[in-house]
Amino acid sequence: MTSINKAPFSLAFTAIAVLVGIAPVSLQAQATEVRTLSYAKEYSLRSSVLDEDRTFWVSLPTSYEDPSFGAESYPVIYALDGSSVFFPLAGLVNFMSGWENVNYQIPEAIVIGINTPERLRDLTPNGGDRFFEFLTRELFPLIEAEYRTLPHRVYVGHSLGGLTSTLTLLEQPGVFDGYLAIDPSLWWDSARVVLEAPQNLRAFGTQDVQRYYVSVIDSAAAGPLASHVNAIRQIGAKLGANAPDNLAWKLDVILGTDHSSIPLLSWYNGLLFVFDGYDLRHYGTMENPELIEPHFDSLAVKTGLRMDPPQTIFHILSHYLTTPNRYPDAEKAMYVIDMGLKYHPHSPFLHEKLGAAYELMEDLPRALEAYETSLRLNPGNEELEAKIVDLRR
Repeated sequence: MTSINKAPFSLAFTAIAVLVGIAPVSLQAQATEVRTLSYAKEYSLRSSVLDEDRTFWVSLPTSYEDPSFGAESYPVIYALDGSSVFFPLAGLVNFMSGWENVNYQIPEAIVIGINTPERLRDLTPNGGDRFFEFLTRELFPLIEAEYRTLPHRVYVGHSLGGLTSTLTLLEQPGVFDGYLAIDPSLWWDSARVVLEAPQNLRAFGTQDVQRYYVSVIDSAAAGPLASHVNAIRQIGAKLGANAPDNLAWKLDVILGTDHSSIPLLSWYNGLLFVFDGYDLRHYGTMENPELIEPHFDSLAVKTGLRMDPPQTIFHILSHYLTTPNRYPDAEKAMYVIDMGLKYHPHSPFLHEKLGAAYELMEDLPRALEAYETSLRLNPGNEELEAKIVDLRR
């Protein structure tokens, strides 16, 4: 199996650095660079299927390499036209799922942006079969061997990319779990995809839950794109009449957009739809933590996403419930932390919060034991080292 080579002189990637700081504005006012954040890398892969080099981008969730979290697995979002959509989409996914801004609308996810410079070849039925083979035989195995992934994939495409994601749903259902078709070019080849949709839906080749989101610009503003809009509306009619029970779908008319500007709102609305039911309000679960496990059981039924409750939700709840100026409740904190450790026994943060809960209960020997366990799991925690020294006195 091909693997990603991380060696600095043999890996073909471009690291994108975000510089946090302010450029000097005068000789008197000089800023000092604080840190450099590398949050995305571009890789090159030699494809034997396509007989060419293919490039793709990778963005990992903020918790993926955070030493305070234990190892966890994530769904994967594959986006076409990576060179243009990868960065805004990865940023949006991070915003909608990031524990740092206490936002749990969708799960944290690995985002893969696939560069598709030969769009007419790869993103239409003309050459799409070979591109699909490249995905399934080469790219998926590579990503799933290299990164901690859940068996849950989302396919994101705009225009011809939306044609591709729609065609994949209809002709190869089950390879992905969620599909975003953003103002897709369903008019292609005299709307063949639309015309053949009923027979493909009647012969739907999977029992897995499938969720399909398709967006379209307002027909009143379509102008010369009237046939384009009409084809998208027709796919909605075909789905309404023929969709099997395991296919949930949504046709979303997004006003005030055109073909070029529609992706941003479509990504947001579409991700909410394919992960419908994930959104977990932390105040509600802090009031009643017993809701957490049933919530994720129902999520699996509704979306096909089977995952343990993530560390991020236990992170915020245990923080609030053990912090004196928040909502301290030692008994409830112990319930939440015990549940979290059941799923994430090697989470340094949860062991640290276990120590904080014992401190609330004034059980200092157990607090010290929990803190020491956390430090063994994350030896670089200098603040915790100092706390342990104080407790040992």
